[in-house]
Amino acid sequence: MKKKFSLLIILCFILFLAPNFSKATEIPQDVLEKALIKLLQEPISLVVGADWFRGNEKILEIKQDEENIDIFYVTVQVVSFQGPHTPPYMEEIITFKIVGYKIKPTDYFNRVIPENEWNNFHLH
Repeated sequence: MKKKFSLLIILCFILFLAPNFSKATEIPQDVLEKALIKLLQEPISLVVGADWFRGNEKILEIKQDEENIDIFYVTVQVVSFQGPHTPPYMEEIITFKIVGYKIKPTDYFNRVIPENEWNNFHLH
């Protein structure tokens, strides 16, 4: 009888007092964006071909394909430069198509940033 009672106490202890790790937690938006930028570092580098101000990347848009929910389009903005962080500064906007682990650029735009806009990009 003592064995059954002890077994019942242990079972109750395990079921009711054991930590529950299945609780979902909400991740802040900025953390998700940082993780996505980290994932896109190499593809950005392949498109830009120059160095850019790391840490100043912006995600402009994330869209899910209407026909295939496994396809995402992510548009990012980076500011590249030539030489040791010197002008000309280029605004580069790239749209990537993400399918699973495959990331491919689908659209690209760049322009020289005029000096009067440098403050908008936190360059000086």
